[in-house]
Amino acid sequence: MESSYLNYAMSVIVSRALPDVRDGLKPVHRRILYAMIKGGFTKDRAYNKSARVVGDVMGKYHPHGDSAIYDAMVRMAQDFSMRLPLVDGQGNFGSIDGDPPAAMRYTEARMTRGAHEMTRDYDRSTVDWSPTYDNKELEPKVLPTVIPNLLINGGAGIAVGMATKLPTHNPAEAIDACLLVLRNSAANLDDVMKIMPGPDFPTGGIIRGKAGIRDAYETGRGSIVLSGVSDIEEGKSGKSRIVITELPYSVNKARFLEKIGDLANDKDRILDGITDVRDESDRDSNVRIVIDMRRDTDPHIILNKLRKHTQLVTTFAVNATCLDEYGRPKVMPLMEQIRAFVAFRKDVVRRRTIHDLTNARDALIKQIGLYAAVSLVDKVVELIKSAPDVDTARARLMALPFPVEGDFQSLLADADPDNEFHAPGDEFHLNEEQSNAILALSLRSLTGMERDKIAEKSRELSAEIRGYVRILNDRQVLISVVEQELLEARERYADPRRTQIEANELDVLNDEDLIERREVVLSFTHGGYVKRTDLDAYREQKRGGRGRSGMDMKDGDFITSVMTCSSHSPLVFFTSRGIAHSLKAWQLPEGAINARGRPMINYMQLRSTEGEYLSSVIPMPENPDEIEDLSMVFVTDFGNIRRSRAADFMSINKRGKISMPLDDENGNPKGKLVNVLLCRDDDTIMIATRKGMCSRVRVGDLRVIGSRTSTGVRGMQLAKDDQVISACLLHGNDVTDDERHAFNNGGTVVLGSEGNERTVTVSEARMAEIEAQEQILLTVSENGFAKRSSAYEYRTTNRGAKGLAAAQINKKTGPLLACFPVTSEDGLVMMTKDGQTIRIPIEGIRKASRTTQGVKLVKLEDGKTITTVAKVPAPDDEDIEIEE
Repeated sequence: MESSYLNYAMSVIVSRALPDVRDGLKPVHRRILYAMIKGGFTKDRAYNKSARVVGDVMGKYHPHGDSAIYDAMVRMAQDFSMRLPLVDGQGNFGSIDGDPPAAMRYTEARMTRGAHEMTRDYDRSTVDWSPTYDNKELEPKVLPTVIPNLLINGGAGIAVGMATKLPTHNPAEAIDACLLVLRNSAANLDDVMKIMPGPDFPTGGIIRGKAGIRDAYETGRGSIVLSGVSDIEEGKSGKSRIVITELPYSVNKARFLEKIGDLANDKDRILDGITDVRDESDRDSNVRIVIDMRRDTDPHIILNKLRKHTQLVTTFAVNATCLDEYGRPKVMPLMEQIRAFVAFRKDVVRRRTIHDLTNARDALIKQIGLYAAVSLVDKVVELIKSAPDVDTARARLMALPFPVEGDFQSLLADADPDNEFHAPGDEFHLNEEQSNAILALSLRSLTGMERDKIAEKSRELSAEIRGYVRILNDRQVLISVVEQELLEARERYADPRRTQIEANELDVLNDEDLIERREVVLSFTHGGYVKRTDLDAYREQKRGGRGRSGMDMKDGDFITSVMTCSSHSPLVFFTSRGIAHSLKAWQLPEGAINARGRPMINYMQLRSTEGEYLSSVIPMPENPDEIEDLSMVFVTDFGNIRRSRAADFMSINKRGKISMPLDDENGNPKGKLVNVLLCRDDDTIMIATRKGMCSRVRVGDLRVIGSRTSTGVRGMQLAKDDQVISACLLHGNDVTDDERHAFNNGGTVVLGSEGNERTVTVSEARMAEIEAQEQILLTVSENGFAKRSSAYEYRTTNRGAKGLAAAQINKKTGPLLACFPVTSEDGLVMMTKDGQTIRIPIEGIRKASRTTQGVKLVKLEDGKTITTVAKVPAPDDEDIEIEE
């Protein structure tokens, strides 16, 4: 068994699967070309049935199945498989769509011009021969190819325990590389790559990066990234479309199109946005695939998805395993392949020259003998006629002396100056070979010969012999012959490069590259649910419309925060325990307008059983340069405040990191993070407490603290048993304190102490400017009292101050529950202790002075209070009546 397996393995390796480095052919391909040249299926003749070729190959040289032979011949005829086809096929020989060829009884074939280069001089003793499988004929062990077929056409095969896969190259570049090594044996890979920078595939495409090429050329193994050629065009009505004009080598176009359809229609909608895929390719293998898209679809995102999920980008794994001149399989780097071919070409030219020299010498010997015979033609004819048999005639001819004089002497001096073919002296005698040549002629032919023509032919042969000898004796002359033949081949087969090479490697596509950049709406609920919805889904609605169905939420749940951002916006989440997490907006679950979303705990670790919840969600700028000027201000419930660089929170690992330590040494919370605000130097922070006090601090007055282990500094001095319940951002403005007081009093105010009064008046134009910058603050207490006040009523204070009253808080109102800026378009949601939810429009809440308690929004039963307040989009239903 072991012996049989080894015999089988060697047979597959040597006789079937691996190409020879010299002619680049496997045995089946070599036998096909040899059978075609022997059968006369040449380029200058008519096509012959493919079955005829297959029959000759199978019957004489290749004892295997006819389908395997036909498949090999079909590939040799495909211009999308071979860089230089070796078979000229007529009929259906398959297509880039993977269509099978017609049966061999229908198709016809003949050799191409390139195939003639492969078989040139096969009958001039240029290669070794071996018996065929039935010992009835001989076949060449290798073809004496003029072109470097292994480089030009590459190949692939699977043997036993090894495989091969070689890329194709541009014919002109491959020949130039061989010429370089032929002229300069010290040339290295760098020199070659200046001429032949990389593979050139018949289907074109783009090679991404040179590192894979370099590895493949240096070691014989490497991975080359190959992509198709695509372009984005603008179609009708502003719609974009992707046009693919080239596919990577060996990609089946029909399967490629099928894959696009599957991705566009599957449940995950990977290629969502595609409306149509058309194949506009022609019969000449010119690819044109058109992908139409919706108007709102980003074609660059679709193109990235095609690169990741389809064969628009493939990898060509080079494995340069082939047989050397001794039939041994080995992995050959590029330089070894080129040197092997150059050495082979030298050997072919040397052997051919020896063959031609031998024939020329034989012909010259015969011509000299003919000249001698014609010089004494009468005697020669009489001698032959009088001889009783051939042997006697031969003996008499060899004994007949021919005087060396006159023209004959001159001919011998020119044609045989070294006396190589005759003995020196006054007489010339024919040898046996010359005598046989004369006897082989009819007497009529002999008598009709002209001595001048024989002499001219002899001198030509003598010149040829001297040329052959010079080739054999002078290495540089032999190299020049090889060089000239390669140059002639280059002239015949040079064509433009089809595959582009880009130095930059194709970026590794991550998930974000495949997400379309769109404006999205993020919704967060009180119950911890989150979802992402395209902004376009919220179509505008006229007043009086019925609106859309609301979110399908659990009882008692409601939206607490809604924000718009880009799908690529980085989001930083801060929990009440001071832990920071980071996600991109696209990583949050997508849902329709009426969808509930998914629990936030699926996307980050929240210790909800210990009371941890999200206290802040901040969409960050995508441009790092925009982040440098921003700060994050942390506010705790015990009154501390800390300003940090926003850029310090751009790199957060999946498990999150501590943004502010709020646990004691035993892991128990010593306070909560109320809010984190993204702000600029000219912004102000409004801090409000349960007892109705507030402090407005300028961000620019806060020192930036670089340590994340710091809990900050005192932001506000709290009374006993008081705590911070909210912190909000008020944008900076250019309104002075005098203008603020005048604005709050209708445009004119008297300031200063008695005796030092001064009147401040603000013009109408300035009043309009101040009003345009005005922000409105809403305060809500536990017992349902609320009011809107101008932020101009809240002056800035120093950090650490006790602050001023945000609202009148007493037993009737209950503790302050919330303080934040609102607009008239906002809505308000309140949840009571027993889970009752009330939603009202902000516009219906009366504006009042800062120091008032406000109006009562809702009647509450005894013992019930409001526990949660959130700003939400205004409700679509009718206004709710509010008690004054």
